[in-house]
Amino acid sequence: MSSVRIQVPATSANIGPGFDSLGLALDLYNRFDVEEADELKLEGCPEEYANGDNLFIRAYRRGLEALGLPFRAIALRFTADIPIARGLGSSSACIVGGLLAAHAASQRARAGGDLDTQTLLDLAAALEGHPDNTTPALLGGFSVSVLREGQVSALRTEVDGDLVFNALVPPFQLETVKARRVLPAQVGFGDAVFNTGRAALVAAAFFSRNYGKLAEACRDRLHEPYRAPLIAGFDEVAEAARAAGALAVFLSGAGPTVMAVCRAPNADFVGKMMPTLLDREEGAWRLISLHPDNRGATVLDRD
Repeated sequence: MSSVRIQVPATSANIGPGFDSLGLALDLYNRFDVEEADELKLEGCPEEYANGDNLFIRAYRRGLEALGLPFRAIALRFTADIPIARGLGSSSACIVGGLLAAHAASQRARAGGDLDTQTLLDLAAALEGHPDNTTPALLGGFSVSVLREGQVSALRTEVDGDLVFNALVPPFQLETVKARRVLPAQVGFGDAVFNTGRAALVAAAFFSRNYGKLAEACRDRLHEPYRAPLIAGFDEVAEAARAAGALAVFLSGAGPTVMAVCRAPNADFVGKMMPTLLDREEGAWRLISLHPDNRGATVLDRD
């Protein structure tokens, strides 16, 4: 590898009831320009992440280990459009980017073999702890993925381009560790049955491209009721999105972003939502209108 650019899409995971298993890729990207170097150099990321413990570098090291290759220093420049700790897959983008950088290094050196798709899925999920973000980041589209004994089983499908995923992003972060800490150790049987049926309905809607049932399908009892109190304004913003005509509204990943799904064009939705998002005690929320990414992560030579 002398110089490559790796582009990884944002993701939205859980999609209501599909905790740790459902996810989709969106057309917001982190880009990583990677070059061979004599020593490790990182540019374009916050200072606290500009070191060897950076998640991209950790994934890069893990990929090289899987290939049987020693660590090779790189110069890495981040161009990050995915907001950090907002439930849009910023950590998954770094993990996938680092693994693909290791694969590119192996290809250029003609040593160490390949990281095939299954291996990439397994390594990425192991680093993230669950596959719902890393799978769509790699494959694009909508995916159902589960993890058992370190191996990911996944199915994916493309998502209609006329769907608009309106990311309603608050002006504060929510770390995944904190968002997981509030989840109960056990749930009632009725709640489990509630979510099982609706997770299946979400998957059926995306695979059949029949999105009319998403409003009911995206209801959740496993994580959103416990995480919503951590997000100032969640209930008001979610209710306003439904009133503005969203097909479905759900917490994106661990939050705090609220995702509202619409059919294009969505100018009326945007206009109706802006007063709610701007006039907030905790500060103005952003609205980022996104479309599906059906390609997934890509690697481009820059020689």
